[in-house]
Amino acid sequence: MKLRAPKLLSKAFAASLLLLLASAVARAQGPQVVKVEPPSWWAGHTINPVRLLVRGSDLRNVVVRAEPGAPFEVSGQTVNARGTYLFVNLRISPTARPGDYKLNFQTGTGSASFPFRINPPLDPDKNFQGVTTDDVIYLIMTDRFADGDASNDAPAGSPSESNDRANPRAWHGGDLRGVIKHLPYLKDLGVTALWLTPWYDNWNGVTRCDKPWCPNTFYHGYGAIDYYGVEDHFGDLQTLRELVEKAHALGLKVIQDQVANHIGSHHPWLEDPPLDDWFHGTPQKHLRNPFRADLLLSPHAPAAARRPTLDGWFSDDMPDMNQEEPEVARYEIQNSLWWLGVTGVDGIRQDTIQYMPRPFIRDLNLALRRQYPRMWMVGEVFDTDPVHTSFFIGGHTGWDGIDTQLPAVFDFPSWDVSRKVFTGKLPASALRFVLRSDSLYPDASRLVTMENNHDTRRFMSLEGATLEGVMLHMAYILTIRGTPEIYSGEEIALEGGDDPDNRRDFPGGFPGDRRSAFEKSQRNLTEQRMFEWTRELLRLRREHPAIRRGALIDLAFDEDSYTYARRDDSETVVIAINRAATPKEVVFPADYLDAREGSRLEPLLAATDRPAVASGAFKLNVPAKSAVAYRLSTP
Repeated sequence: MKLRAPKLLSKAFAASLLLLLASAVARAQGPQVVKVEPPSWWAGHTINPVRLLVRGSDLRNVVVRAEPGAPFEVSGQTVNARGTYLFVNLRISPTARPGDYKLNFQTGTGSASFPFRINPPLDPDKNFQGVTTDDVIYLIMTDRFADGDASNDAPAGSPSESNDRANPRAWHGGDLRGVIKHLPYLKDLGVTALWLTPWYDNWNGVTRCDKPWCPNTFYHGYGAIDYYGVEDHFGDLQTLRELVEKAHALGLKVIQDQVANHIGSHHPWLEDPPLDDWFHGTPQKHLRNPFRADLLLSPHAPAAARRPTLDGWFSDDMPDMNQEEPEVARYEIQNSLWWLGVTGVDGIRQDTIQYMPRPFIRDLNLALRRQYPRMWMVGEVFDTDPVHTSFFIGGHTGWDGIDTQLPAVFDFPSWDVSRKVFTGKLPASALRFVLRSDSLYPDASRLVTMENNHDTRRFMSLEGATLEGVMLHMAYILTIRGTPEIYSGEEIALEGGDDPDNRRDFPGGFPGDRRSAFEKSQRNLTEQRMFEWTRELLRLRREHPAIRRGALIDLAFDEDSYTYARRDDSETVVIAINRAATPKEVVFPADYLDAREGSRLEPLLAATDRPAVASGAFKLNVPAKSAVAYRLSTP
């Protein structure tokens, strides 16, 4: 027997009620099964058997069997002390045909059954493509980008006030259909990969308070109440797969934002955890994260001093998962693989990765690449010290003997320096200075160079920000080594202060907006100038492989300018950035580029001169507050 609950005030409340109802009838009717995770798997997968987590009641003495003729075998049952969660292995035959099958749960007092699906595999040639330096990532906060389906603005059971565009911490109505409708805009801009903030199912409710704005922050997706559900404000799994397929058809990749570190406080696990050590602590007694991840870098820090950073909760609303418990680790690794397998996404952004055990980071990445060899993950290591960020990237072994195997981390150090340089707080020579720390990374080209993200002030709301400044910041981020990432709205110089102001709705993405910045005819002069500049930079990057893959060579730098080259076997591209209010003459030796007499620099972007080697040097005239690009031409 399977019970279903109506949609009530919240999905978590519905789940709790379901368990109570199940418990009430369990004594008379035997075991009750509410949920099986994962709900499906694949034949021929590198993880076989798959470990199922079964939620229900009266599971203590249950015997699990596959229905007659089902292409899998059951073994390794364990049940928690309350009889509400059961772990069981399901070994799938390599010749299993896709389809729906049943698992049977039997005790002396009754029985229950639950469906389990064998999925057809997606085409690996069209999916799971990974992300490389040939890509440019575009970050979309789904709820704030575009509302393409008004029918899901207030899902069944959600309070009417939960969707309120006047409240910067409420749901606003953006969804997966809105992203689908604007794929042509993104293709025209020139980005190649879409990073969507988490689409896990989150709580629908509203936090009650007496403040002007109640702290309902569940629209962002980082407080999962169901690791296997799609947020109903955004759509459903079918719509998500449609998005991936249509993005791929346009040559756009999709990156899923995954959150293994923590869940939301409204998850049913908080009231009834599968195991006593499923979390670090309990809602009543837990450590608070002191955000001292620097302690993890030092071999001299006492183990006890590191524990609060690894075990502490971000807040009472973000319970910290215990990946040192093998069942938790396996659950999360399978969940990560499941999302890839059912959607075909091409990469993962892993939230708050530095606060998880390094052996788990390693095991997760190894498991992903065993199944999907091209799979790529970038970890959020939010720190502006390259010593810190380099410790977590894979490809080298830390003091603890662990290689995290993590393909990429965000380049917070270069992002921080660039914003300070182009708002007048640091000299331009700092742009070159921060890049000297590339020697700390096994391969600095694997960094994701951030233009901005959804946790920080937008550039145009920084003290000292100007349109010219944000244009130069964009030029630097898009032309240094690494894979660049742009936060939605930065291509039109959108403003936004501290959270939640930095998460404003994209103009024109929502019903009732006075104008649409998706349309050239409706952008103001500032927006259009920034859009065209961004698109030109992306064109330059797309047309010149040296910018995407070449070595970076310092040529000249001073208080107001930085000139560098990107070079591969086929070409050399020179980029010069001048933040000064007056033109800048930049001189550097020709032999820095192995150039001889007769060599010239041919203009590619915003330049009008054609500097030639004279007296063994190149002399560039860079206009005020500008970035220019040239290609080296040799006789």
